[in-house]
Amino acid sequence: MGKDKKNKFKTPEGYFDNFHDRLMDRIQEEDSLEENSIIPKSDGFAVPETYLEDLTPKVMAQLEPKEVKVVQLKSYKKVYYSIAGVAAVLLLFFGLNGKNTDTITFDDLANSELEAYFDTTDFNLSSYEIAEVVSLEQIELSDMLDQHLGEEQILEYLDENVEDIEDLNLDYNDYD
Repeated sequence: MGKDKKNKFKTPEGYFDNFHDRLMDRIQEEDSLEENSIIPKSDGFAVPETYLEDLTPKVMAQLEPKEVKVVQLKSYKKVYYSIAGVAAVLLLFFGLNGKNTDTITFDDLANSELEAYFDTTDFNLSSYEIAEVVSLEQIELSDMLDQHLGEEQILEYLDENVEDIEDLNLDYNDYD
């Protein structure tokens, strides 16, 4: 056997080969010498002589029903049902009366809300597509001039945004 640094304990060679035989020989020697025997002759437990005869009547006596005092607990079911009923009635009452009968119409919306909606919503429509949807017969010049624009403001706008006056397709007879 080589020296093993991890295991410091060694057993002699062939120790486990005949271990069973040596153990059995030792037990027989101990049995022959009753004074120093390692195996006890009795296990130390004993049953009294009349134990099994008296066992059945003792068990049956303990199984007989005894008079027990019955304590009835209060039933709270009626209270729970009544509370649930009151809660259901209140829920129905406030649920049905809480609905607002006034419906919101288009006229109720403020102009600022409508303008904010159109400013923030991108419809991806070109001016030509919008012109197709809105008919020219519905639009009047007074609708566009409701903002009280003066002549000076209109001329300023035209000066800044129109390069050629002929692009406007105006009838010059109206302005002569």
